[in-house]
Amino acid sequence: MWTKVILSLVLVAFVALQFANSLTCYSCNTIQSCQNPSTQTCSNTTANATSAWLSTIHSDVPQINGSLNFKCMNLTHFIYANNSKQSEILGCFHESIPVCSLTLNATNSATWAKTCKTCTTDYCNRSPAGTFSKSSYTMIGSVVALLLVKLRSL
Repeated sequence: MWTKVILSLVLVAFVALQFANSLTCYSCNTIQSCQNPSTQTCSNTTANATSAWLSTIHSDVPQINGSLNFKCMNLTHFIYANNSKQSEILGCFHESIPVCSLTLNATNSATWAKTCKTCTTDYCNRSPAGTFSKSSYTMIGSVVALLLVKLRSL
């Protein structure tokens, strides 16, 4: 009986640990720096820095005083006619900012287009190859707990 309780607690702790840690995103703000981006743990400071950068090319970035909810983003602007990349930014942002719906300022709005992706898991704002999602940890934890229970009953 106690073995099952302990195994259940270990499984819950293992799964909950993935949600307790802060969100970590890749971070860069130039085409060159995005070839080898750094990482950042999301906070009001990092999200405000992203908002400041977004304000340089968008006309309607809302001012957020602080929040506890963040997302990662991958925003790339390119010239529509020749698909030439003009800007790229990866980083954390306040969840309440509609990053993919922001309006480009008048200087760039006629010729630029964008690709935009947002996400809520660690390191999700770059190529997904070689990354583990939180559901992967849950599945692995469940399999390990099941195997431990089965081995214990033998």
